[in-house]
Amino acid sequence: MKIYTSLLGINIAVNNLNTKTRWIYDKPALLHQANTWYTQIPWIKPYYAIKSNPLPYVINDLVQHKMNNFQIGLDVASVKETNNALMYTTIENTIYTNPHIIPHEINKDFQFNIKVIDSLCELELLHKNNIKCPILIRMNSGVTIANINLNSKFGATKKEAYEIINLAYEYNYEIKGVSFHIGSGGTFSRKEAFKNAYYVNALPVLNYIELFNDDKLILNIGGGFLYDTDLNDALGWTKDLPYTMIAEPGRYFSEPSHDLLVQVIAKTPKGIFIDNGVYHELNCYHRDHWTMPRLSHCIHNGKLQNIYTYKSQVVFGPTCDSYDTLGKQLLPDDIDVGDWILLPNMGAYTNAGMVEFNGIRGASSLF
Repeated sequence: MKIYTSLLGINIAVNNLNTKTRWIYDKPALLHQANTWYTQIPWIKPYYAIKSNPLPYVINDLVQHKMNNFQIGLDVASVKETNNALMYTTIENTIYTNPHIIPHEINKDFQFNIKVIDSLCELELLHKNNIKCPILIRMNSGVTIANINLNSKFGATKKEAYEIINLAYEYNYEIKGVSFHIGSGGTFSRKEAFKNAYYVNALPVLNYIELFNDDKLILNIGGGFLYDTDLNDALGWTKDLPYTMIAEPGRYFSEPSHDLLVQVIAKTPKGIFIDNGVYHELNCYHRDHWTMPRLSHCIHNGKLQNIYTYKSQVVFGPTCDSYDTLGKQLLPDDIDVGDWILLPNMGAYTNAGMVEFNGIRGASSLF
């Protein structure tokens, strides 16, 4: 039995593993992300997007990790996420970023700290239900090259934003500022994406809001960070902007917080089968454009060995659905039943999208 990995410097005893897929939680890696944010861009308050990984200990460890007077907030996008967030922090330390609420989920006691909207429809819904709260207008960022292009679903044009502001003034709602999101995943210049979203789409609307509001406005730059994004390079230019700066990063915090161990359960002429698939944590293969890393090392009999020979093989998940496949992957030639694969940086948008199709669970135990 071997453990295949793309990582160096790991030490996992094979005899400590059982036949269940295993999570490895790396709390120091999670808190390192928080410390890096505080060190590089302390003028921007991050609200952790709990949809990226809603595990209780992740949320708690981030909220409890205070650096001087700097505290991480929580970005919520549903009633349930809001209720979960309030188990760890106060409503004042949250922001509701989903531009649309589900009307039948809202009752008279539900509260928003700040609500993001991007349409007249949502403003009319708030007004009809007598929900009074400060508002941020979500703008279309104009960025279309991210893996997950959120502009196809969310974000007002400048014309639409002006209409929202005018109606909000008529209905006596306070517009506190704007937000945008450059999209999730992909390799492109974050600096240029953020600058384009701000100067082309956000700034004209912020200037218009100032005609109605004398207070310091909020600029929410959204998310779109990779876990290894150089924050100072991407956002150092925002330090002197005349706004209260906030953000809603998810992947940046959660991605390096977990590694995933999966086991080979079968090897046939069609390929290899593993105990995790697209209905489990590896749903990221389809949803998030994830690719399996090159497995360059192997732990065998307590020794780390290099791998030199590979073979292209189809990787299947454990369910009865033929959709449950990770496609062709370049794998070590001698990988076999019972061997393990250690996948690094698997904390973002993995367990959050998991279901138990066929009654088969995903990662069920924790290191």
